[in-house]
Amino acid sequence: MPPRVVPGPRIETLRRDLASGAGPAVLAYFWSEVEKTGTPLVAPAPDDPGDTVLTFVWRERRPTRAVLLLVNKLADRADLGRSAMTRLPGTDLWHLTYQVRAEWSGSYQIAPDDTGSPDDAGRVPPTGPAYWRELAGRAVADPLNPETLPQHRPPHKSVAYGPATPRSGWWRPRPGVPAGAVDTVRVPTRLAGGPRRVWRYTPPGHRPGGGPYPLLVLLDGDVWGPLLPVAPTLDNLIHAGLLPPLVALMPDSVDRPTRFTEYACRPEYVEFLRTDLIGHAGADLAVTDDPARTVVAGQSLGGLTAAFAGLTAPDRFGNVLAQSGAFWWQSGTPDDAGAEWLGHEYAVTARRPLRLHLEVGLDEWVNLRPNRHLRDVLLARGYPVNYLEFAGGHDRLCWRERFGDALASLLGAAR
Repeated sequence: MPPRVVPGPRIETLRRDLASGAGPAVLAYFWSEVEKTGTPLVAPAPDDPGDTVLTFVWRERRPTRAVLLLVNKLADRADLGRSAMTRLPGTDLWHLTYQVRAEWSGSYQIAPDDTGSPDDAGRVPPTGPAYWRELAGRAVADPLNPETLPQHRPPHKSVAYGPATPRSGWWRPRPGVPAGAVDTVRVPTRLAGGPRRVWRYTPPGHRPGGGPYPLLVLLDGDVWGPLLPVAPTLDNLIHAGLLPPLVALMPDSVDRPTRFTEYACRPEYVEFLRTDLIGHAGADLAVTDDPARTVVAGQSLGGLTAAFAGLTAPDRFGNVLAQSGAFWWQSGTPDDAGAEWLGHEYAVTARRPLRLHLEVGLDEWVNLRPNRHLRDVLLARGYPVNYLEFAGGHDRLCWRERFGDALASLLGAAR
């Protein structure tokens, strides 16, 4: 359902002050406060103690016709015009306020149309879908928000949190916590494209003779190796005694076309994980061969692949961690048209010795129902399942924050 757009309390106060003739000093004070506190502006929701209102603002520096706010899953890509910000008349302030749950979090960018001439200022811009899509392609991080979520290529994204958002911060390096080692290797494979790059994490004090070590296979290694490193999460959880010392293998997803092909319930990709990946990248790391001490994990299509690996190779992967798993996926065969294929496979296949952790964002309007459906299938079949819904979207920000606790819920209990 569309997010609730509401008046921003601070904006309404400013509007009243300006209408009363308070003068430009009021606006200058507003901007000075925003620069101190950062954005978005956070306030309690007046009609629901469980909600908060987040006001996103943009300060016009050049003549501007429109500003588009792109918040993960709050902006509807099919109707981008609903996410256009509004200018406070007679000012350089553009704004848009959403009412969300107090524990919500998400990433966002802002796209101003400020490349025209001074004569364009204040003109009503085109409103068709093509205009908004073109403008969305010019999005940038919020210059008034110092915290960003890195992307493979700039521009990066800004991040926003509700006042009650759980923030364990496992992903942040902590002083005094011993750090494990991360290296990269290339493993041979029969998959298209040849040898694959793999990021490998070994815990502090790792010794080849000290194993066997529990194993984490984490998909999209190009994200969780260098871009949003998972290593500090593992360091911190191991140091806190919430995880045993473990080894992580993180294969590169290569590129979008390769990922979309291989992360689509492909038996040959599961075979790559269990033979090429573990057999070569893990050969000198003393990893366990016990499925009960092995986790396969992924997000989105990676979550789908992790759940498929658990179903088809339970003798190697005894634990599945799927964040926002793309369980809407259909196999494309006529017999499966309209069906969520993996849920059906779990329903008709003999129960596997698996434990699963599934979580999904409440703002994932396409993905929420399929995750609930798979949960129901698993519970009906007697699988042990940790299932959580979080206030957020299909967002690496949410996955990074939640990954550590999710992993500990599986491997911490299997020590």
